Amino acid sequence: MELKDIVSVSGVPGLHKIIGKNKVGLIVESLTDQKKFATNARQRVSVLADIAVFTEDGEARLWQVLKSIKALEDGGKTIPGSKAENEEVRAFMAEVLPAYDTEKVYVSDMKKLFSWYQMVKPVLDFEKLGEEETEENAEGTEKTEGTALKKSSDKIIPKNTKTSAPKTAAGAKVKTTTPRKMGS
Repeated sequence: MELKDIVSVSGVPGLHKIIGKNKVGLIVESLTDQKKFATNARQRVSVLADIAVFTEDGEARLWQVLKSIKALEDGGKTIPGSKAENEEVRAFMAEVLPAYDTEKVYVSDMKKLFSWYQMVKPVLDFEKLGEEETEENAEGTEKTEGTALKKSSDKIIPKNTKTSAPKTAAGAKVKTTTPRKMGS
């Protein structure tokens, strides 16, 4: 499984695997209890492949942070739990990503990141993590006359397109509704 197949749904705890799509959203399955449900248009769905952590000089992709956590865990470090003290969480995050932005990355974000790691650890192949992104960067962005093809989304985006409101005749009146006067 890859990070692009795992999502976080607002208002629903945990992480979920994308199973399919329907008219108004996605069909997802929880990674923890394997319950399936459909998301709706009001729920915000975040794909883990699109998430990054703020650093002092930009941002670090989530796959880079997860690989760093995996390396520390393999080295014998213990990952702080959700009940850990704030200083312990900050110290571990400083080992994981030394250049993280201390003003923008809150302790609650760090705890969520560590709990996400615990959830994806059994299903994620850490050896292949980040390979698809490095291949995309190596290929770059292809450009053709009149269109720009973006590798990450594989959608053609026309360059000189304008969207405008429908035109009406110059003397046409716009119909408005006015309340009827009642009484004397």
